[in-house]
Amino acid sequence: MVRRVLATVLVATLFVGLVAPGAVGTAPPAADGTTLSVGDGVDAPVLDRLRPAASSSGLSRADTDGVLEQPTRSAVYGAIEAAPGTDLGSIAASVGVTKSTVRYHVGVLREAGLVDAADVAGSLRFAPAEVDAELAGVLGADGTGAVLTAVAANEPASVTAVAEATDRAPSTVSYHLSALEDRGFVDRERTGEAVVTTLTESTRSAIADGVPAASGD
Repeated sequence: MVRRVLATVLVATLFVGLVAPGAVGTAPPAADGTTLSVGDGVDAPVLDRLRPAASSSGLSRADTDGVLEQPTRSAVYGAIEAAPGTDLGSIAASVGVTKSTVRYHVGVLREAGLVDAADVAGSLRFAPAEVDAELAGVLGADGTGAVLTAVAANEPASVTAVAEATDRAPSTVSYHLSALEDRGFVDRERTGEAVVTTLTESTRSAIADGVPAASGD
């Protein structure tokens, strides 16, 4: 009888010794069948599912509260505020960081509603949200900015007058004037043998209200 009890105790002890390490190392399966490992936090399949969520959720939570507390982002915003219509390269040079860094912080600023952007001549240009980003971008671009400024100073302006004022070829001026007309910033009409250009009322009003021009390329 004593031998039978001792044998039972021995078997039970061996069983506990074999099972216990696994019980300590691994938590029970989750409701969706995944397992969590105590040694390294979570197993690889769970990490693979968490990574996309972590990498894509940052900007969706961005808002104006505290956005400008990050020093580099604040400097990027300051560069845009100082020169509405500026581009990534100019901001990067002003702040002293890479264009990829500027691109990231501008993305956060746009998501927070602090900055707007416009594509001008194939380049994104940025302005504070309260400024017309497209007009600021046009004024900030070297070609369109010079031509639009010349029109404002000489309207109704002929191609020849704008070419002389900007020291550009008439063909180059015509190209920029067509682009400005397509964007709705100028009106063009034929007067006799010449085609003259004037600012639209909205453009004239915006410039009169002091839409600042960024530095050229």
